[in-house]
Amino acid sequence: MKKIALVLLGLALGASCAKAVEADSVGLQSQCKFSLRRSLVGAVSSVAINGALTEVLKDNIMEMRPDGSGDHSFPSRHTSYAFTLASICAHDLYRFSPLWVSASHTLANAVAMQRVYASRHYPGDVLAGAALGFASTELGYCISNWIFPGDRCHERFRPNGNSRCLTTSTEALITLCTHRVGGLAVGCGIQSSVSLDFPVAEYWGLGASIGMRSHPVYLDGDYVGGLNGASLSAGGFICRQFGYWQADASVAFGLIYNFDRPCDASASIAPLFDLSASVYRCVARGFSIGPKFGVDITKRPSALCALTVSLVVKADF
Repeated sequence: MKKIALVLLGLALGASCAKAVEADSVGLQSQCKFSLRRSLVGAVSSVAINGALTEVLKDNIMEMRPDGSGDHSFPSRHTSYAFTLASICAHDLYRFSPLWVSASHTLANAVAMQRVYASRHYPGDVLAGAALGFASTELGYCISNWIFPGDRCHERFRPNGNSRCLTTSTEALITLCTHRVGGLAVGCGIQSSVSLDFPVAEYWGLGASIGMRSHPVYLDGDYVGGLNGASLSAGGFICRQFGYWQADASVAFGLIYNFDRPCDASASIAPLFDLSASVYRCVARGFSIGPKFGVDITKRPSALCALTVSLVVKADF
């Protein structure tokens, strides 16, 4: 639970820092003069802060890796660095296209899931790494803005309203009702997903999502493997715009295919129901970021219910 608390704190810090810098960092527009010194100081500061925080935590928190190859599993260094680079791209490459931001975060999510699937880290390790990447980058660019206040752009952008968009999300799956059979228990997990939303009317639309997920499975308290799978879902959403903010609520139905099932902890195919609500802040033309909260219910054969806490990057196209 201490690890989950740290993960949630880091994700909240990353989201709040992103909103704090708003258009002054990530939200620089293409018409604004590019500041090389601001970008260099921001990137170097972000990498330095991330490296320091990651190494301090790794050296002081002893946790055995899932594959038993070492006792410095927390947090994931690869994931922390990957999300730092993705966040730097969000600051400096969005001016060419918001899709660069989505692409960089999709690659960072792929790194995170690979570390879990390869049994090098638990889901909590990579979630903490992602949180460190977000938070340290926002802090690094805040320092750069403080050093070079004249290079900041103060023009604000309004969201495009209900428009076609591509979203990338990193989700913590916090189990509430866990599947237990013969001493087996499913722990808190991670999901990385990509979604496409299409407007149908002014305030509602349809969407589809594909994701990769993993839950740790324990037998009498001992880790025995990851419940790894892929999800595919579709549903609808309603949305409203409030100035620079946009809120939406969505419901989706789909299937999960579990390709790794430790001790047959679950069926290979299970139905999925997801209910969530999001709040986005427009930080650049065609680019928004914000948190998402929801509930995820599957049938495995007994219900596995999880709260979902996500940081979402949305690009309009």
